[in-house]
Amino acid sequence: MAYPYMSEIGTSYVVVDGNYAHRWYDAGGPAINKVLEEFIQTPYTAASTIGSWTTTLVGASTHALVAGALGGQMVITTAGADNDGAQLQALGEAFLPTNATKIYFGISLAISEATQSDFLVGLTITDTTAIGGVSDGIYFKKIDGATLCNFCVESAGDVTTNPAFTVAAATTYILEWTWDGHDLLYYVDGVEIGSSVLTNIPTVEYMTPTIAFLTGDNAAITMCVDWIRCIQIPVG
Repeated sequence: MAYPYMSEIGTSYVVVDGNYAHRWYDAGGPAINKVLEEFIQTPYTAASTIGSWTTTLVGASTHALVAGALGGQMVITTAGADNDGAQLQALGEAFLPTNATKIYFGISLAISEATQSDFLVGLTITDTTAIGGVSDGIYFKKIDGATLCNFCVESAGDVTTNPAFTVAAATTYILEWTWDGHDLLYYVDGVEIGSSVLTNIPTVEYMTPTIAFLTGDNAAITMCVDWIRCIQIPVG
């Protein structure tokens, strides 16, 4: 096992995984934007707020920090009607892919139901209906009735869809993507799956980290999120 190391990129430093060069843990320097959430000791102030995240709840769905979870964890538990669930978005919009920025996004998650579930994780504009209504974003998305998860790039409602992986229940996945100013690559469990064409990459609307999860049937299901990280550094 290789230890993380520090890399200088432009005027910034980035803490890089020693085994996966695309994976960033932290960064510092001028004009850095980052959301690093381990879901441990996160201030929990109200039903609609968890730390610096705002939540849209559908039905009697809940989100909560998991007591005793190693390293921290957040669980979404949907209510029992079709399309019940929760959506979390980091407050503020600070991320934008340009030729003068590099971006890393990563999340570790598991869901209890592979087919009758919907989820979306990545960067999107602020929107209370991200799964069905978001118009701009770079994200992984799975819809109910299927187990295929796609990697999507969307601008002004036009979407480029790339197959990513087949989802299994009760299985932890690390989903990641990187933007280096020129190429947009996406990864599953550390393996590069492919690159997306950039026709619909959002270059006007600033975005924020988003987690959305809904049940696709009349049954309560769960999504557990271990961590989520998004880091943007200037390179120009």
